[in-house]
Amino acid sequence: IAVEVDKASLSYVEKKLGKMKSQAPKVIAKALNKTAKQARKKLAIKAQESYTVKTAKFNKNMRIKNATAGSLEAIIRSQGKPMKLMNFRVSAGEEMTRAKVLKSSGLKNLIKGNIKAFVAFKQVAQRQGKSRLPIKVLHSNSIPKMIGSEKRVYGIVKPQIKSDLKKNIDAQIKEVVG
Repeated sequence: IAVEVDKASLSYVEKKLGKMKSQAPKVIAKALNKTAKQARKKLAIKAQESYTVKTAKFNKNMRIKNATAGSLEAIIRSQGKPMKLMNFRVSAGEEMTRAKVLKSSGLKNLIKGNIKAFVAFKQVAQRQGKSRLPIKVLHSNSIPKMIGSEKRVYGIVKPQIKSDLKKNIDAQIKEVVG
């Protein structure tokens, strides 16, 4: 996710700064960096509202590349593997193991064909055939996939990011001018 400023915003800042228009790149860079931090926090909160993740370390998986006066672009980069299903809401009963990934859905039975999933060694696993071995650990979405969801997370937070950027630019202008 990239937060950047276009030429119109740059000229707006230069106009507001007047004689101190040489400070415009620094002002914009500070505003971008503050906006990126706010965006990271809002993305994590929105993702946790939509998904039943227990201990997802969103800030750890979302790194911010700060903007500089020479490069007026802040980047929030999210990396991560699919999360183990045990990090979500899991109910292990005697008859059936069930899991819930989205808060909007109910617990789903974990069964493929006639093979049921089970909890072993703090992980949700499932046999790959009729024999005891091999087994596979079940996974769900990765944090980048959750955050990038247009319907649930990023699509909702995107307008807030733009309004935050405008507010932060105005606040930085007041700080320099005032």
